[in-house]
Amino acid sequence: SDIFFNGVVAMPKIVVTEENIREIVGLIDTWNGKLSWPLLCEKVKVMLGLSKVTRQTLSSYDVIQKAFTNRKEHLRGAKQITPPPQSTNVAFLQNQVDTLNAELNRANTTIDKYKQRFVLWQYNAYRHGIRIDSLEDALEMLEQPLIELKRRTGGK
Repeated sequence: SDIFFNGVVAMPKIVVTEENIREIVGLIDTWNGKLSWPLLCEKVKVMLGLSKVTRQTLSSYDVIQKAFTNRKEHLRGAKQITPPPQSTNVAFLQNQVDTLNAELNRANTTIDKYKQRFVLWQYNAYRHGIRIDSLEDALEMLEQPLIELKRRTGGK
């Protein structure tokens, strides 16, 4: 939706970009203490140097919403088990381990989705009589530079 200001069309400011999604998810993954949308919005606002960030903006990105939900569940579980006081170095390392575990869980979920999609594609190829040889030929064709393909196919 365009915003009109003195007869000039102004595009809405893009708050979350591909570059800072990773930063926001990292912030969520390393969050300690109470986690809420208002607290997260305030931290993201400061982190990105913006005047305003809303829950609706952040939660509209699936990866941010999932990271928030997972961290919230993790923090609820962590409250039940209160570890003994740790030195700063150990706490820092534990924080890194938690961050890497969250990242690993997200990566494994993504890999599982791709495996499911591959099995579906494999089944569809089988149903339509496509042999694995012809699929591998197509893969070799895709590895060539696009210019070579256009020359060979007449620019189509």
